[in-house]
Amino acid sequence: MQAQDEQLSQAVRHALQQQHTFQQLVQQAKAHATASQHPVAELESSILQHLLASGGASYICNTAFAAKEHLQLPHSAFPAISQACGKKVSLDVDRELHLQGLPIKSLHRAKQAWQKLLLERLHYLQGKVNLPLVSPYQSQVKIQTATTEVIPETASARVASGDQPYLASVPLLQESYLFGIADWYSLVTTLLNSHWDSISTALSKGDNWTDDCHELNVDNQSTGPKWTSWPWLQHFFQGLNAQHRQVGLDDLLHPWFQQSSIKSGEACLEVAAIPQCRTALQRGAAPALRPRLWAAALALDLEHEFLGDNFENLCSQVEECNLLTDLLIEQDLETVANSEHFFLFEESLRAVLLAASRDPSLGPSCHHKPFPCLLGKTASGETQGAYPSSGLLPCRGLVEYAAPLCYLYAEQASCAVMFSSMYARFWCRLHTIDNSAGKDATLVSLCVLFLHLLEEGEAEVADHLKAVGCPPLQLALPWIMTAFAGHLAVGEVLLLWDRIIGFDSLLPLPLLAVAVIAFRRQVRGQTLRLATRRL
Repeated sequence: MQAQDEQLSQAVRHALQQQHTFQQLVQQAKAHATASQHPVAELESSILQHLLASGGASYICNTAFAAKEHLQLPHSAFPAISQACGKKVSLDVDRELHLQGLPIKSLHRAKQAWQKLLLERLHYLQGKVNLPLVSPYQSQVKIQTATTEVIPETASARVASGDQPYLASVPLLQESYLFGIADWYSLVTTLLNSHWDSISTALSKGDNWTDDCHELNVDNQSTGPKWTSWPWLQHFFQGLNAQHRQVGLDDLLHPWFQQSSIKSGEACLEVAAIPQCRTALQRGAAPALRPRLWAAALALDLEHEFLGDNFENLCSQVEECNLLTDLLIEQDLETVANSEHFFLFEESLRAVLLAASRDPSLGPSCHHKPFPCLLGKTASGETQGAYPSSGLLPCRGLVEYAAPLCYLYAEQASCAVMFSSMYARFWCRLHTIDNSAGKDATLVSLCVLFLHLLEEGEAEVADHLKAVGCPPLQLALPWIMTAFAGHLAVGEVLLLWDRIIGFDSLLPLPLLAVAVIAFRRQVRGQTLRLATRRL
């Protein structure tokens, strides 16, 4: 552990020394020390106070925290440690957990089958619309009339309008998608049904242990609480303890708590420290502070002028070269075009998603790399990089991850950066074939946790759903895959995503799915009892 700490320290120092912001902080500290009238013994304290007041201390602490947590997102406000060092730096301070009982060979076979399926569908869609994978297209930059010259709009405005001739081929797709929730359900159930006995045995024996034994006040042995056990989950989600008041509930009942949550949120934003902002989000954020708290917790600087220029550049690339995947994104947008909650944001979402598909920093920044990552080649066999540029193949429902953000960010550039960052940190875990478990659980492990908790806490409901031909996972997977977007009211979705960012995990998703089923059982039971009394 000491060697890892020293390695982390060296990596952070090396990264900071190459940052212009850090060099400015050093110059300011030197100037302050020169002009200071304090004795030498008090000089260190004086410089520290100056750094705290100027925000320099928060910048340094956030850089170290971002390095330890691998918070290296696209457009991050803090340096990417491994890139700054010019080499791959191993900073795995915490031991990763993996789902036991699921053979690696089965995962490899599933990946191969998934890649084959997507390639076949991509070529099928290409033939269906009779268009190439890449189609160069130069938009009209200005319109001449007999009397006036129309000044062209920005690239983002042109892309948002959806007037590109290429998009006229969308109706030819006829509701055909590259992949969707039904495909993931088939894949996950095939994996779990083939190995459920071994997975259940591993869970019952406690083969998935964490290193947090001492924090849970249990015997410090080689084995500890399982990541699927109630004690582990209660410890991990202690911020949701009923003793703590929550935004989204108590602020509606107690006006004083609403004011208190705003003050505490503002205090976190003044310090701008990532851990404090995350802790604040674990109990929900006041709507007025949510946009800034999310940005601070994800180490983003949404006010940087670079973001707007970069977004316009990506939109220009959309105009210069159209992709077949653009048609899939356009078809996905039809779901929000008919939504009473999101139809006003259709144009903004079009620009956000198309620009994100051209962002080459999105794929490499993902916590779990997009799979499969297709490489484009010319007729001569020359590699042209990832297809699309982001490496992210659009799935059905991708727009659901971006639509709620339009309620938080008025600027398309800010919305696009937040979408890319949240996908890289969280949503990519829902689109990967992996056995990561615990805090960093991916889709397969989230499904296992849902089934395990449902059978453990609501066994009667689980048996009933199976008896009536409605497998529990078939009911809950759409909730988990979309992070409940489109299934809950927008305000409730944002409150849920507060917790996802706050706990830096997707574990709230299966827990909420189990809670919804348990709640519906109670409501149904009360209804039946009332009906029986009336009879």
